[in-house]
Amino acid sequence: MSSAIEASAPEVEIQEMLARAVRLYARRAEQGDAPAAFPPGADLTATEVLVTVSAMLRAVNLQVFELGMWQAWSGR
Repeated sequence: MSSAIEASAPEVEIQEMLARAVRLYARRAEQGDAPAAFPPGADLTATEVLVTVSAMLRAVNLQVFELGMWQAWSGR
């Protein structure tokens, strides 16, 4: 997808794509069949990932501490 197309994507379209990706990934992970988070060569920066993850945590009212606790308890 080109930068011009990405920049002009409607907010609701981005939200719907992200929500669908999260649901699909979580279902696969619960079945023990989660793929790598990103394909080889995705070239995402740490900043891009952190910005997105931070927004996702805020959207469901979770703190980073809670994420850490869940990871420790679940072993994921």
